[in-house]
Amino acid sequence: MSSQETPATLHVVVMGVSGSGKTTLARAFAEKTGWQLQEADDLHPEGALEILQDGKLPPEEGRRTWLRIVRDWIADEAAQGNNTVTACTALRIDHREILNDAGENATVFYVHLYGTEDVLAERMKNRVGDADMPRELLTAQLEDLQRLTPGEKGIQLDVSRTPEQLLDDALNAAMFAKKAYAR
Repeated sequence: MSSQETPATLHVVVMGVSGSGKTTLARAFAEKTGWQLQEADDLHPEGALEILQDGKLPPEEGRRTWLRIVRDWIADEAAQGNNTVTACTALRIDHREILNDAGENATVFYVHLYGTEDVLAERMKNRVGDADMPRELLTAQLEDLQRLTPGEKGIQLDVSRTPEQLLDDALNAAMFAKKAYAR
């Protein structure tokens, strides 16, 4: 590789519905690795968070616009040779396909946090420091969710495990993916 070439990079997207612990795990992951961190909710176009706080999903074109903004952030970081971690719902396969298109030197790897609706609702109720999201949003997101397919790069982790176990598994899977895909 010449000094002009950008090295291959890995971009971990911690995905799942509200209450799954995406932000908590993404922050811990970034702290442990020193990778660039992005909370995808911070990139929502104006008005989208208000729609979510009303318990609804934004219109599909609005979600696609938002995901393109997230993808472009990943692509910019990849162009600089930075690995990243992002907390992002990435609920559907077509949404993840947008994120996957972050550039030739960018491999996107998903850590899907999942749990039962009751467990997730309880976690949402006990959130500290984040904007309250209504139970209706969780229901809408679960209806929209498409789990990772065997062809997608990623791992699925049950949120009933401890934060430390989730972090260990996410780190191990990401480091394996980095060796396998981002050489």
